[in-house]
Amino acid sequence: MGTRSRFGMAIAGLAFGLMALLGVALPASASPGQVVKMPVAGAQFTCTDGTTFTAVSGDAVFLFHESTDAQGGDHVTGTVAPSNVTLTHSSDSLLYHLGGASWFGGNTTAGGAQNFTDTEHFQILGPSGGPVGSVSIVAHATVNANGTLTISFERDTGTCQAPQD
Repeated sequence: MGTRSRFGMAIAGLAFGLMALLGVALPASASPGQVVKMPVAGAQFTCTDGTTFTAVSGDAVFLFHESTDAQGGDHVTGTVAPSNVTLTHSSDSLLYHLGGASWFGGNTTAGGAQNFTDTEHFQILGPSGGPVGSVSIVAHATVNANGTLTISFERDTGTCQAPQD
């Protein structure tokens, strides 16, 4: 499994942990979504041409939802979207903007089988409003109840990578 897939699956696992930490999990059925805002200043998008875009202001807005079904399975989804994020580029002093979102979701059955998907689609917009960079990743993993990875794929068609932290 690639670095981004492991990252996406780690995010889904982190979401489960955050649910427990925030006291989000409610018994059987759906819990209300939880929203968390985090400042992103300092986060860097590294691009295939060796340059970087660095966030100078704005927030990442996380929306998490977790539920448990009657059979004891856990389900989690999360969306991360930029809010008023401005960036600078390593080669100039202009201001850029970030649009798009990341979504992840997964299921764990009471028997231990797991399915998780991570998608990341962001556009870095130049001063004139046109796209100058992108993050475009789709990753998925399925693990059977015995802990064996049975399906794993990752597709990265973007020109930049999202921040790792």
